[in-house]
Amino acid sequence: LGPAGGQCEADNYAYAWRDNFCETRGYSTPMCPSGTGHQGQDIRPATCQDAVHWAVAADDGTITSIGSYSVRLTTDDGVRYTYLHLEASSLQVSPGDRVARGERLGFVSNEFNGTPTTIHLHFEIKMAVDTGSGIHNTNVPPYLALVESYERLLNGED
Repeated sequence: LGPAGGQCEADNYAYAWRDNFCETRGYSTPMCPSGTGHQGQDIRPATCQDAVHWAVAADDGTITSIGSYSVRLTTDDGVRYTYLHLEASSLQVSPGDRVARGERLGFVSNEFNGTPTTIHLHFEIKMAVDTGSGIHNTNVPPYLALVESYERLLNGED
């Protein structure tokens, strides 16, 4: 949830974003104190322009599936990244493609099963974690990894 007003309010497109991983949702999310939550991080692009900002690969890996508005990337060590709300016609990848970190996947949009949402990228990381009841593949909070990546980019390290 952003500031009051329409989805294109300038405050909605300014860094720093806020961590919304455990935002109230009904999805099973063992890493959240309530056991349920949002399962990912919503990231708005720099502006409220649809289908002009690229989503890029977070790591080297293989494109394991593509949905009507989503891309899944799995690394060789089993970490799965999911990108939601991409403009389907802009996708630069297909299932089975190998990609390198930073490679363009598609444009950030408002696609959501034919019902538009706000223009943003929903980004998830899923990996094997000891949740207290054994090791399970579960969604993990991506916010700090995104902040670190952004800082490396600003410092010319990526």
